[in-house]
Amino acid sequence: MSTTFVEFGGAASARLSFSQWMKRVRLPLAAWSPRRRWVVALLIAAAVFGLGAHGWVVADLGGVEASRTAWETASRHLADARRALAQLSALRREAAARPGAQLPVSWTSADDVRIVSELAAQNGVSLLSVEPGAASGSGADSMRPIQLTAHTDFVHLMAFLRGLSDLPVLIVPVDVTVKRDTASLAVRATLHVFSALRPVPSPAAADAFADESLDSDDEEDIVFFDPFSLPQMLASAEQQLEVSQLRLVGLLHDRTRGLALLDTPDGATTVVSGQHLGAERVTRLDALSITLANGGATRTLALTEAS
Repeated sequence: MSTTFVEFGGAASARLSFSQWMKRVRLPLAAWSPRRRWVVALLIAAAVFGLGAHGWVVADLGGVEASRTAWETASRHLADARRALAQLSALRREAAARPGAQLPVSWTSADDVRIVSELAAQNGVSLLSVEPGAASGSGADSMRPIQLTAHTDFVHLMAFLRGLSDLPVLIVPVDVTVKRDTASLAVRATLHVFSALRPVPSPAAADAFADESLDSDDEEDIVFFDPFSLPQMLASAEQQLEVSQLRLVGLLHDRTRGLALLDTPDGATTVVSGQHLGAERVTRLDALSITLANGGATRTLALTEAS
């Protein structure tokens, strides 16, 4: 048999100590001892110092983080420069091995005329005149214009323009005018010659185009035809004749609808809004005119005009 003794005095002593501690905490500042004042002051100073140091680091007032970032950026640029320097010799050898890479030390307008004349002769273009112009710009923007007139057909003209990308200097056609002559095409063109620039090699461009074509889902063939051929010109002339031989003779219009009387090559006919007339459709009809639309093109026939 065991006996447990509970000392009630211990619990009472603990409650007494807590009440005494609370009384000491609630003491007014004037009743504090010097030791207590120093301890509280040191605790407040330590808290203020810790918060200030943390704010200093977060705000990077000393510039440490900015200096570290700048150092990393400079190191990365230095590594890139060293890599580029290591590849420089290989790039020089590759550029020297490209066809047409060796150019005269001084490329002049006479060289411009020479290579353009040689290209025209290779592609069956008969040059009538070649006029070099004054140079403008400097460095990579240096440019000399060439104005030329020639006689050729459409196929050889396209071959000539396509061959400009194979020349040793960059030549860009900026203004080309083509008119049909009695037996050939009369061509007038302005070419801009950038002797400081090199065109992209044709094989590389063809390979890039082939890669894009392989990746594309569009399998439609590109149809290329000569717009100056006789069948195309006749078809265009017939369409223009069909469109032009219309004359507005009279109009009847009220609040709800209208009726137009037209004189056509087949005789007089009446049309209303929304009706098709050959390749055109009547889109608008008012008291003075009617509007015809063919795809994206529109025209208006008035009572006082014939078109």
